[in-house]
Amino acid sequence: MLVETFEVSCFVPSRLDGRALEAVVALAGRGAQAGPAVVYIHPYPPLGGQLRNNVALELAARLDRRVTVSVTFNLRGAGRSEGRTSWTGASEQEDLRSVLDMLAAARLQLHPRFHTSADCKSLLAQMRARGFLSPDSNVDQLDAVPLPQVTHTLLCGYSYGAMLAASIASADYPQLKIDYALVSYPCSVLWALALQRRGWYLQRLAATVCDAAAAYAVALATNSVPAHVPRMLFVAGTADNFTSIAAYDRWWIQLHAKALQALQALQPPVAADVADRAVSHVLAIARITNADHGWLRRESEVADAVVSWWTPLQSMP
Repeated sequence: MLVETFEVSCFVPSRLDGRALEAVVALAGRGAQAGPAVVYIHPYPPLGGQLRNNVALELAARLDRRVTVSVTFNLRGAGRSEGRTSWTGASEQEDLRSVLDMLAAARLQLHPRFHTSADCKSLLAQMRARGFLSPDSNVDQLDAVPLPQVTHTLLCGYSYGAMLAASIASADYPQLKIDYALVSYPCSVLWALALQRRGWYLQRLAATVCDAAAAYAVALATNSVPAHVPRMLFVAGTADNFTSIAAYDRWWIQLHAKALQALQALQPPVAADVADRAVSHVLAIARITNADHGWLRRESEVADAVVSWWTPLQSMP
């Protein structure tokens, strides 16, 4: 079924320092019904990463009509966004959080240096015409353009973007119910992207996996319905230019083992079969044969992996 989408090209402020971030917000369907959201985070800007990359475009073509709202944006230093790439990714984390803050508040905040009140009124008129805003609404503020309520959220990061996506704790945004699709996670080159914070990024990712597995294991052991349990998909090419598939496999084995160890430390202890089931519930891996880090002419296989994995999750708590 063909679903109409309405795109808003705009600039939004970073909560870190007010720098303008170029963004494209896509609303699907007619009307502001609550539904899932997806946020795309692009590769490293100094190496050409920006919102219109091949993987993000393919994913958007497949996912945007399945969600209520999607956001593709340029991190600082990319495209027409202001600022410069940081040495550790800390500033870019705040850029991403700026987008998540807007989704959590169901409000699009337009940057006042790049948008006028007339721009806001024009946008609101278009939204009313498409049913995204009630006809009697008198909203006219740049920081109060309404967005649909979000029921589930997919953070879809590619390369450097995967590093940033996995750095956001789902517990920081419980209302968004975050899952993670991490394409070509740059685990072997984090030292070049994050310098001394390399260990922090790996620990944050591991903590998300361990906490999610623990929540699911407790639910299994008590035969209860869990609150949202974040799930994480890794998509990797077996010919990745920066991280070999052997290195990925070693890392995934270590990550799985670390999560099992964390479950064994719980009181009361978690049975081995329950622990293994819980970790397998949280972690998923898609290996794409002979695909490299750039995914040229292999983008559809990334989209196939992400869509087939995430679509069933939206019916879960």
